[in-house]
Amino acid sequence: MVRVLSGAALVFVCGALAFSSISPASAAPTPAPMAMPSGMVMPTQAPPATSKLGGLSDADIIKIATTPGLSFDETQWSEFNHRGSGFFVLLWGLTALIAGLQWPKRTWVRFVPPLALLGLFEFLVLRNDPKAWPLGPIPFWTSFRDPSAFEHRVFIGLILGLAIIELLRAADRLPSFAYKFAVPAVAVTACVLLLFHHHGGVEMQQAMQNMNDPSAAADPAMQKMVSSMALVKQEHLVFVILGIGFAIAKLGADMGWIRGRLGQTLWAVFAILLSLYMFGYSE
Repeated sequence: MVRVLSGAALVFVCGALAFSSISPASAAPTPAPMAMPSGMVMPTQAPPATSKLGGLSDADIIKIATTPGLSFDETQWSEFNHRGSGFFVLLWGLTALIAGLQWPKRTWVRFVPPLALLGLFEFLVLRNDPKAWPLGPIPFWTSFRDPSAFEHRVFIGLILGLAIIELLRAADRLPSFAYKFAVPAVAVTACVLLLFHHHGGVEMQQAMQNMNDPSAAADPAMQKMVSSMALVKQEHLVFVILGIGFAIAKLGADMGWIRGRLGQTLWAVFAILLSLYMFGYSE
């Protein structure tokens, strides 16, 4: 009972941290232009009825652009999300490292890492996209038509899946095949998706399309945006490298290629390195 209560308390604290991270400005924003990551400003004005962007219908685009009070700094929002996620990844890695160092003894600590992942899941559900449900005015299903929002929700689903798999592993409730391959498969899937992630949403994609215009390409704000996108891609590449290292270490341990405490702790080291890199995320 004490262990169950401790786990529930951890999940509650993680959820509270996620909810408390929502600033008053994002919870109840005031009418203002939407700030692009590059410092460019997109006015809250409805686009022409014939426009199409990122798979969204005209009605969806108008809803996004004309919603009263829809104002936020996308760069700050994204940086806080990545750095805040790094806290939960660090908690996951550290508790997994502690559990691994206790090998071959199995204690209740092995249930804590997946609870940290559930905390990350709660955090990202709330902070996923400021324009979309649950914080923004865009309905849940409508937001899936934005490629960036759709991909974010896929990543959130993978995190939830990883948390459930790790809980079942800790409770010895997984069949042998899933025990060995489920976690590496989820990690590799996330890495592949991250390589093709559409960062910045429909407004960013629209701005990047304007790069074909020589006058737009020469604009300092546009050049800053391109530089920001290059930095984001570089950081995502590091995420992918560490994620692949995590998957290989996890598979090696579960297949018996890496034995003993080294096998039980090496994958956790990759998680910790990933979290530390996430703390310095910037755009």
